[in-house]
Amino acid sequence: MSELEIIEYIRKQFPIRNKEIVKGIGDDGMVFRNGYVVSVDSFYEGVHFDRTYYTMEAIGHHTMAAALSDLAAMGARPVCALVSLCCAAGMRLEDIKALYSGFKVLSKRYGFDITGGDVVRGPGFGLSITVIGKARSVMERSGARPGDGLYVTNFLGLAEVGRHVLRDKLLHKEYRDSIKQHLFPEPRFHEARSIKKYASACIDTSDGLSTDAMHLAEESKVRIIIDAEHIPIHSEVGEFCTNHHIDALDHILASGEDFELLFTAGNVPRQPGLKIFKIGHVEKGRGLYLSQKGRTILITPTGYEHLKP
Repeated sequence: MSELEIIEYIRKQFPIRNKEIVKGIGDDGMVFRNGYVVSVDSFYEGVHFDRTYYTMEAIGHHTMAAALSDLAAMGARPVCALVSLCCAAGMRLEDIKALYSGFKVLSKRYGFDITGGDVVRGPGFGLSITVIGKARSVMERSGARPGDGLYVTNFLGLAEVGRHVLRDKLLHKEYRDSIKQHLFPEPRFHEARSIKKYASACIDTSDGLSTDAMHLAEESKVRIIIDAEHIPIHSEVGEFCTNHHIDALDHILASGEDFELLFTAGNVPRQPGLKIFKIGHVEKGRGLYLSQKGRTILITPTGYEHLKP
């Protein structure tokens, strides 16, 4: 059983019947006819964050940013969030206050409210965050067309380097950008506003470049070719991969939680102050391919799979 099998089962069993819903399963969020966009994410200790090095404030920032990233990928501005907490025995009010201080930083920065949720007790600490946004028009995963380019904002693979550095207690000063990207990612609302008029399809890089590019290819029913030579490699990613005898391209294809925007577009003019890299293109056909050293090969997604053993 895989995550995608479950999603496809639900998708087939529950086709959209309500005329108020214009987009359901298959995107970063569901869309109402009035322009509201809704997304939900769940996070659990030991799976999504490690409290041996995560502070409660960092957990708050990281989880809320991850949830908000879905709205950014849809081109929606955040309106509010609801948080459901599963509290383990021994949790203190001070812990919850620190968690919400992490939420508050993003709430002030992006102008949304915390409007409710739920509190229950359970065997472990976890939380689910529902975010609600609004957009006049949305970016979907299904709009990529042959002839489009494949683009990404900023660098990929940093968050996974940061996770390894903190988990394995490596020298922090050599990986400051990676640690920040892992603990305190930022939803790319500014970038989304800049690319929205050009993008034909969009997704956030939560599961890894190969997996998220495959989602775009499948939802758009096209073939996507990633050009290995055009993928930018941050110096910290390059250094980490060299030191640990890892192929940097393999690392980037598999590493998620950078929460950058992966999108397709016919052409994207230079955006002052933004890093946007063209890393591939779209063709007729189906599937995900990698172009490297004059060869183009079919590749299997290697990103995060929630139910993988």
